Amino acid sequence: MKKFICLFMAIIMLVSLCGCLGGTEDVRGDINSGSSNSDKPEAESKFSLGETAANTYKNDFLGISCTLPAGWTFYTDEQIMQLNNLVGDIAGEELASKLENANIIYDMYATNEGGYCNMNVNLEKLSAAQLLNLDIKKSLESQFDGIKSSYQNMGYTDIVLAYEKITVDGKEFDGITINAKIQGVNFYSTVFCFKKGTYLANVTIACLQTDKIDTILDYFTIK
Repeated sequence: MKKFICLFMAIIMLVSLCGCLGGTEDVRGDINSGSSNSDKPEAESKFSLGETAANTYKNDFLGISCTLPAGWTFYTDEQIMQLNNLVGDIAGEELASKLENANIIYDMYATNEGGYCNMNVNLEKLSAAQLLNLDIKKSLESQFDGIKSSYQNMGYTDIVLAYEKITVDGKEFDGITINAKIQGVNFYSTVFCFKKGTYLANVTIACLQTDKIDTILDYFTIK
């Protein structure tokens, strides 16, 4: 149980750190605002959250879907709301307003039987300035010291971070890989990122004991 908690905290910590590509700049604003002129067609794509049905997650706005094999479980809508710090009976315009003012929106979280592999999809809202100057590789690499320090504080050792091009569904994305140990157990994690409209999507996968990252990446389809 303690190792499962460490895995959950590690994936959330990684999402939080990698989802700060704009530094201290305010990234809040209207859902469809803040696009740069050079990227106008993509920025005008209609924002929407993803949906899960049976063993499949799909987000038409991001053009991403994920079908999981037996043994995996998606978080419920209520659990996703809790990840987004949205509690109580929130719906309609109130929910839309909360999401419009969110820095990071958690869209999907899934775990396999036993909790030894987790995955997460989140969206980070970008301002016009961030869209204009976005360099995902440079931004990811700038987070390395903070990520390593945070993992060390959680008890991880032998931490190795690297920038890599991550291949998903035959396409390459900017990403990072992390190898480490927690209580003598191997830990593996991969994050890949891509821009859509005025958002940056971050997909995070983490595993304990056995490196199953490549297998899990094959669950995804991206348009």
